[in-house]
Amino acid sequence: MASREPRKLVLGASTAAAVLVLLFENDGETHVWLVRRPASMRSHAGQVAFPGGKHDASDGSLLVTALRETEEELGIARASVDVLGALDDMRTVTGFTITPWVAWLARGTEVRPNQSEVARAFAPPLRSFLQPRGGAPPWRGWTVEGELVWGATAAILDDLVRRIREGGAL
Repeated sequence: MASREPRKLVLGASTAAAVLVLLFENDGETHVWLVRRPASMRSHAGQVAFPGGKHDASDGSLLVTALRETEEELGIARASVDVLGALDDMRTVTGFTITPWVAWLARGTEVRPNQSEVARAFAPPLRSFLQPRGGAPPWRGWTVEGELVWGATAAILDDLVRRIREGGAL
């Protein structure tokens, strides 16, 4: 993944954001961490997402944004992740340009969700996202562990699965 150049989008009027697609192995199978945002949040309330958020000028880079937000939301220290590379930027209908970073989580790392930012943290097997998405637009996605995974999160998962398949890893 680190050897390919991801597609970068010009920000324009959008807001820069970054997320961390955090993978780990459990019982010989790859899983991915997802969060459901609390219903009380101003934006994206109740939605399933990757840990991440808006870029702060003090971050220095979008990778730092993704790592900082992951630490704030899931209590995962930066030293516990091995960043593999970035996926293509994506623009959302809500005015964000998201840079997704893919990382591998160190074995045995404890996840401690911040209840003010995360209503639920869950880690379905990556294979849950191998079949085509179901449903009608704009809700096309997957229902996994009782949660609807759709929108930008589903598009990022589609890109990840496509890249893995192109590399022959699935």
